[in-house]
Amino acid sequence: MASPVAASAKEPRTYIAIDVGTTNSGYGYKVNSPHSADYLIQPGKDKKEPTMLLLKRDKEESLAAFGADAWKKYETCEHGGLGDFYYFDRFKMELQQDSHVHGGMKIKAENARKHVSLKLLFTRVLEHYHKESKDRICRALGIDEGSDEWNRFDEEVRWVLTVPAIWGHSAKQFVVEAAVDAGLVKTETQD
Repeated sequence: MASPVAASAKEPRTYIAIDVGTTNSGYGYKVNSPHSADYLIQPGKDKKEPTMLLLKRDKEESLAAFGADAWKKYETCEHGGLGDFYYFDRFKMELQQDSHVHGGMKIKAENARKHVSLKLLFTRVLEHYHKESKDRICRALGIDEGSDEWNRFDEEVRWVLTVPAIWGHSAKQFVVEAAVDAGLVKTETQD
């Protein structure tokens, strides 16, 4: 079941759907333009990518790598070089127990004793797909980074985040809050 999160009330120029899966994740988009192509998954990839991420051990716990890149970096650094990163995978499963879902939930990194906010993990994945899809779509439409059209891009997007139909309200609300934190929508425009 998809839960739409709107960026504006007018007809959007672009629809972008993000599916953060337990094992694999991806996005697809449709641009309302006669000269654009529609993609069901990430263009240039034949399938979704693994839902794995490395966070930097910095103050912001910023994203170091996602998907297969995160796994490759994890494998490369596994023998002593992971001190700078926290590795996570299959974290979506934590949202299965709807009665226990809340914004302060934490999850333990696979490679450390550190517990990180589960909402932060979802936020980092959504930020990753936000940046990747915006870069790809704007490039395809000939929109220059930093231009007025580039800066207005987010105002003309309708974001669709997939969630399992069996999830309860608190788990769905958790994903909406992560979307707000990721900058996909503003709190006053979410639905």
